[in-house]
This record gives sequence, structure tokens and C-alpha cells, in this order.
Amino acid sequence: MKSRINVLFIAIDTLRADHMSCYGYDKLTTPYIDKNLVNTGVLFENCIAPGIPTHPGYTTMHTGMHPLTHEIVCHCGKVILKNEVKILSQILRSNGYTTAAIDNLVMNAPWFVRGYDYYIFSGGITVISKGIKISGEIVTKKAISFLKAWKEGIFGDNHPFFLFVHYWDPHTPYLPPEDYIKMFYRGKRRPLKELLMQTKWGRHIYKMWLKQIIEDKGIDDKNYVDASYDAEVYYSDRCVEKLIEYLKEINEFDNTLIILTADHGEGLGENNVYYDHHGLYEWDIHVPLIMRLPSLLPEGKRVSELVTHEDIVPTVLDLLNIKLNYKFDGRSLLPIIIGEEKGREFVICVENTRMSKRAIRTKGWKLIQTLKPDIYGRPAGYLELYNLQKGEDTNLADEHKDIAKELLYKMEVWYREKLNGKADPLMIQEISLPI
Repeated sequence: MKSRINVLFIAIDTLRADHMSCYGYDKLTTPYIDKNLVNTGVLFENCIAPGIPTHPGYTTMHTGMHPLTHEIVCHCGKVILKNEVKILSQILRSNGYTTAAIDNLVMNAPWFVRGYDYYIFSGGITVISKGIKISGEIVTKKAISFLKAWKEGIFGDNHPFFLFVHYWDPHTPYLPPEDYIKMFYRGKRRPLKELLMQTKWGRHIYKMWLKQIIEDKGIDDKNYVDASYDAEVYYSDRCVEKLIEYLKEINEFDNTLIILTADHGEGLGENNVYYDHHGLYEWDIHVPLIMRLPSLLPEGKRVSELVTHEDIVPTVLDLLNIKLNYKFDGRSLLPIIIGEEKGREFVICVENTRMSKRAIRTKGWKLIQTLKPDIYGRPAGYLELYNLQKGEDTNLADEHKDIAKELLYKMEVWYREKLNGKADPLMIQEISLPI
């Protein structure tokens, strides 16, 4: 056993960083997280998900590897993670941890069960827009049950725990308590159905679950649906509160490394993407990352450097003083937190679930390249360039051809070095969830 520090890894699926109050959102959606994790821990302002959506995202955050390395580039794809790729739960279990997950990713991706002494199935199916979403209340109860059993010594050892807790509430369909929707429902009615009918994706998502709200409930209002998303974020905050308060109750709060992140965000109509997560825009790839461990991490620290999901595993191992003869794509964030090192110059992001895209994201600019014709009529090779200070409403690829050319060159050089002669998984793996 290398350490007595516990690890609680909380992932809130489909959580936009910019819809959390601690990331500057103008609505108080995450009051408990703000006070109890952010104010006493480290918040990374610019954490980027290099692979979206769910399965690529979670595989990256649990392996410390880029999707081009671990090759899981599709949600519900046909590729299985190779056995030689190590997962955080396997590493910690081999270093004396009692490992447990409250999760359901294993339904469509069997590698997520690896390394767990106790994989506690939460329920539901992880298929975008078709799955049965499990309530955070159920997830929290199962997590607390594990912690209670661990504290009482039921597992027969005195090992520290690693607990992965996966919340799904901000994912569609949005089903928060009605009282929570009222907290965030503001402004004049904005008809939604007409907007949805303008794109192939909009018509698809309307049939999947929005029809029930718009026609069955008679609420044709985008503001209502958006408020429901914010209410789900608030509901998730309440679930995290119950979990953390129990950790305090058993006197393990300050002895536990707490990590909170998300796999990706959610489009709320930006870039014509309604209530899904594709396109590699900021609302999709800019995810929260918060870490708290009073004995080793500063309190109330905000880090502006560019970091990614790949950096989570190396950082956890560094904090636990676990040494491996193993190469990750990510790196420990501790030198960045204390100001000894800079973050990344850029991040390469990929997707291959609804569409095939790749992007290069710097602190100031983003270039998105369409690799196969997409559901919005863009041909293969189409480029989108955005000045992130001005947003992603206007494609600047024609106006700033020199910048687009420079970023495309950087992305291609990085891409070829990363593949090192291997086939590009985005080209050889089929889009897994076409519409």
C-alpha cells in the first residue's frame, strides 16, 4: 500500500463548465460545489475533453491516454479497449486500494469494469438519446451504501478506497423536479419546434423526446427546456452535497482526494445543435475539472492553463506517490498548479459518433475540420475557424486563411506523430450512431 489517501472520483455526465456558477454562470446552479470543493480546492478554468462523447471521454479520463492512442473514438462502437492499456482502477487496486464504481458504462463498454473489487450497477443504458437515464438519488444512495460498508470494515481490510461515482442527470431527457425548473425558468416564450424543424438533427431529437414536452405538455418554449437543463445541474449539485456530507460524517472528507469532472457538455441550440453533444464546439469540449485535497493541494486556487482529461490519471498517481514504469499521454498537473510549468500549447480533439471531426484548440483559436460529410451538409475537408474571444457564431476560415493554414499544419504534424504509422481510427471506424 502506497498511501492512506482515499480517492473519490465524481463524474457528472453532460455537464457544461459554463453552466456552473463557479465557472462564471450568472445563475446559481452549483452552490454546494462552489463552497465545499472550489473554495477549498483547485479549479481548472480551461480543461478540454480531447475525445467526445461518453465512451471516448471516460476512456480518456480513466487511462490518461488520448483517443488516438487508446482507439476508443466512438460511443457504442465496435472496438474494445486493448488489455495492455491500464485503467486507473486497475492501477490503484494493485497498489492496495479497495476499488468500487457506481456506474453503468459496462453495459456497452466492458472495459469499464476492469480493476474494480465492487462494480455496483446503477441501472439504465448508456445509449445517447435512447437510454434509460438513472436518477442521481439512486446513484447517491448506492455510493453512500458502499462508503458505509467500507467504514464499518465489512470488506475485511483497512485499505483506502477508490470510488468512482457516475451521475447522469444533465443528460437528455431532462427530468428534474418541477420546483427546480421554476428556479431557472425566466424570460419571454421562445418557440422551439420551429427551430428544431430546420435541421435533420433537430427533427431527430424532436421525435426522440422533445415532442413529449412540446405537444403532450403544450410547452413550446426553448426557455423552459434550457431551464430544465440548468435544473438538472442544480439537482446534481444537491446529490453531490449528500455524498460529500456523508464523507464528512464518517470523518474522511479531508483525507480524500476528490476529483469532479464531466465527459462533455451539451448544445442548447448553439451552432444549431439542440440538446446533444457533437461538433467539438466550446460548449461541448470545455469541461469542468475540480480537485480537492487539503494536505497536498492549495485552497481556492484557479488555474488558467490549458489542461485535458489525459492529465487526470497522472495527477492522481503523483498525489498518491505511486510510481509506474508506464507512459501516459497526459502529465501531472501539480507543477502547473504551483506555477513551475505551463500548460499545453494546444489540444487535439476528435469525435466519431454522430459525425467524424477533428479540431485543434489553442487558448485563443480553434480550427475544426470535417473528415466525412456531416449531418448539417458540410462536405469532407470543410474548415471552421473561430476566435474564441469572439465566440463560435461566425466562421472565420475564409477571412483568416493564414491562421487556418497554420493551425491545420500544427494539427496534421501532431496527428502524424501521434499515429506513428498506424491507421487513423476516425477513418477506419464507422460512425457509430448515425441518424
